[in-house]
Amino acid sequence: MKASLLLSTALIGLGAAMPMTFDLSEDMIAKLKTGKSSGMLEIAATGTTANEFLEGGCRSIIFLWARGSTQDGNIGGSPGPQTIDQLKAKLGSTAVAAQGLDYPASLLDNLRSEGCDPEDATNFKNLITKAATQCPSSKLVVAGYSQGAALVHAAAKQLTAAVTSKIAAAVTFGDTRKKQDGGVIPNIGASRGLILCHDGDLVCSGTLIITDAHHDYDDLAPNAVSFIVSKV
Repeated sequence: MKASLLLSTALIGLGAAMPMTFDLSEDMIAKLKTGKSSGMLEIAATGTTANEFLEGGCRSIIFLWARGSTQDGNIGGSPGPQTIDQLKAKLGSTAVAAQGLDYPASLLDNLRSEGCDPEDATNFKNLITKAATQCPSSKLVVAGYSQGAALVHAAAKQLTAAVTSKIAAAVTFGDTRKKQDGGVIPNIGASRGLILCHDGDLVCSGTLIITDAHHDYDDLAPNAVSFIVSKV
């Protein structure tokens, strides 16, 4: 049975008073978890979890990723693994350390004022800072999908200028904060930041209305990789 939940953020004290629609049908939950409109997870060389920086240390490129709401692991099923695979294919697997952010990725945290839990944003900021501090010769790439995109925005606002200077590129997919932050990633700017949104993806227009256009962002992984390669 298809069901939708209409929430007013004013009622739960998490953000601005505007209606947000989450489709909570089994079909939509499957789509959110996989990032695919089919609801089926496609096989990628990179799985749903990657800890290559925390467990393996510095590499030339450190790719720091925040997955979307309800997605598995710390990378999710799409478009994180596909972006990582294609980036490694371009730059070499030993040159890139892929690292996901461990955070709850709760649906309701989308309703907070920054589109994510402030504690999760601080944890992402700390992860980025750790990479910049421990690996001063590495170039950082910060990226995320959906709620993960909001975390990129929120974490970037907290970074020092010294850490921000280590970020070669920042990329977001299905960015829930695109409109609110004026179409740019804070403290990164247009030259080093890329926001990728499908036509018809309403979250990129300042709503949290989920349509099928919010899925299948692995089709834009080549765009992200081309941009990243041009910056590193």
